Amino acid sequence: MLPPAVSVITLGCKVNQCDAEEIAQALAGRGYRIVGRDDQADVCIVNTCTVTATADAKARKLIRKIHRQRPEAQIIVTGCLAQRDPASIEALPGVSAVVPNSQKPRLADLLPLLPSPVSPASPAPSRTRAFLKIQDGCDHRCAYCAVPEARGHPVSKPVGQVLAEIGELAAAGAQELVLCGIRLGAYGSDADEGGLAALLHALRGTPIPRLRLSSLEPMDVSDDLLAEIADHPRLCHHLHLPLQSGDDAILAAMNRGYTREDFARLVARVRSAWPDAAITTDIMAAFPGETDQQFRCTVGCAREIAFSRVHVFPYSPRPGTPAAARKDRVPSHTATERTHQMLAVARDLARDAARSWVGKTVSVLFEEREKSGRLTGLTEHYIRLRCTAPKELIGRTAKVVPHDELAGVLLAEL
Repeated sequence: MLPPAVSVITLGCKVNQCDAEEIAQALAGRGYRIVGRDDQADVCIVNTCTVTATADAKARKLIRKIHRQRPEAQIIVTGCLAQRDPASIEALPGVSAVVPNSQKPRLADLLPLLPSPVSPASPAPSRTRAFLKIQDGCDHRCAYCAVPEARGHPVSKPVGQVLAEIGELAAAGAQELVLCGIRLGAYGSDADEGGLAALLHALRGTPIPRLRLSSLEPMDVSDDLLAEIADHPRLCHHLHLPLQSGDDAILAAMNRGYTREDFARLVARVRSAWPDAAITTDIMAAFPGETDQQFRCTVGCAREIAFSRVHVFPYSPRPGTPAAARKDRVPSHTATERTHQMLAVARDLARDAARSWVGKTVSVLFEEREKSGRLTGLTEHYIRLRCTAPKELIGRTAKVVPHDELAGVLLAEL
């Protein structure tokens, strides 16, 4: 008789992706079958996000869909929405249990489906690109953000544990490792083992060829960290630095802790260390009180910085946050218009960034084969590349010279 089948569906950020992988590995080690489709599962674990109202709605819609398609399956809900608003999730049809973030690492212990211990499943197949959560939680309290409520105070994974897990990922064949955290730059702030710079220094000799940082809050990029990344032999020359707004008054209202000029100086320092640095960002449109002029300041700032990729999203009120109590909400039609305008700018910037690499040698890690037969992967500078190449190159890094760009994607022939 086959053991119970479990699907783990994750929504939201890279940290949630890391959590989902850890859950799946723990369950596989207990003898559960991990399946990729929820319509084949006896237990469906939904790892939710609550960063916006849209994320909340998406999670609830997914849970209802799973219950309709497989009413006999148990649905276990965890993640940030489950932490922030468990009552609304418990009320959804088909939900068997709600597991808060604090209990997420013990989720495998909370599933009473196997009547007796079984042999661990086979080791997970090698993964070309791996994500490793080294930090969780945030206490900065941006005016719009519910993450501190959902994730709690900063907690860092001990250096020894990080190194051990990296060793396992290297043995499994990982060629790129993405270090993740809710507030990654705060790594080590809760312990005495040093900060992110010290950890990166310890990883200079890692057998994994490429390292990447998922996201750094601008106020967390210290002199020590800049000095460490400047000549790091493994780090990809790409940083994700959330701007959110290019207007000082809006940044202050958001409680971001920096000005537009502070951000520009930081980017200049990064590019001084890495002249080819790719800088990606997040931008929020229509924060309460934002005027047309302030929005234009943000557009101008995005163009001046020349981000290579921009994640654009409209402001979404999160209950209990200072911003949600404001009465000067931007009308929804204006918010939609500004979001579309910024998305158009983001597309232009992505094309400009990709076009700048046409005719130059880039290093690409091939991840998978598309239906067209071409291989696809990410360059060191976080630009998607499609290439006509043999499938044997999947999981390997190659040097190629792109001949063209299409909608921000590099095209090449090997």
